[in-house]
Amino acid sequence: MKCVFCKQSSVSSVTVEHIVPESLGNKEHVLAKGIVCDKCNNYFATKVEKRVLETEFFRNLRFRTGLESKKGRVPPGNALFPKTGCKGEISFDDDSSPLAIKITVDKETFDAILAGKIKQTYIPFNFELPKDNQAISRMLAKIAMEFMVQKFLHEPGYVEFMVDEEGFDPLRNYARFNHKNETWPYSVRKIYNEDEKFFKADGNSVDMVFECDFLGTELGEIYFVIAFKGIEFALNLAGPSVEGYEDWLESNNGLSPLYRQGMGFGYSLTPEFLKSNKDNPM
Repeated sequence: MKCVFCKQSSVSSVTVEHIVPESLGNKEHVLAKGIVCDKCNNYFATKVEKRVLETEFFRNLRFRTGLESKKGRVPPGNALFPKTGCKGEISFDDDSSPLAIKITVDKETFDAILAGKIKQTYIPFNFELPKDNQAISRMLAKIAMEFMVQKFLHEPGYVEFMVDEEGFDPLRNYARFNHKNETWPYSVRKIYNEDEKFFKADGNSVDMVFECDFLGTELGEIYFVIAFKGIEFALNLAGPSVEGYEDWLESNNGLSPLYRQGMGFGYSLTPEFLKSNKDNPM
């Protein structure tokens, strides 16, 4: 067996690969030992995913929505103090009973609070969407490659095909090595609110952390589309361009391909914003 990224022998690998990081809500989508070797698995965890999780956008998204790391921890969010310009950290003290909020600030802000000069703080809930971030782009490429493997895992010889097929080399090399130090552009936009309700066939609603699918366009391009709590990202699997995706959105009235194509990877849930619209194709 060879690793689908570095193409080196992975017969001695002992770790499974979480396609989407556990800290972004993934408990189910896992590749068996050896499909991604231990060295590549560790590289993605420490050099790519860690950088993504530490971005202000994803850190605050996880704080607001309570997404825990595999160690059961929720990262701190931001607490703003305009009077001093301090950007403090706000977190929940799990050891206290009842649960307490803990805010960490610099000395100037702390002294101002003690002196009664600061009596309120601001906890921002809206952040700029993360654009042109190399770590995010490479993580999208990595997730796309692995979901493609999972999608066809039942086909005999498909993993070997993925390893040997040179057409996948630009994607795999960008995700794993990026020797050219490129940043493939990606599309990012909000398609629904973080608290959007998703309904099962029986009418009960559940939480949706992420959902994804592939889109093939009339131009022969294939895009990987994934949404985290309503923020949709799309990456061209062939290279650094998203013009085709933007053209596709314009031709389809901006409706996400996650809903135009129907079920992605086992999700048959209907979001509230489409639930009553019978005209939208699902």
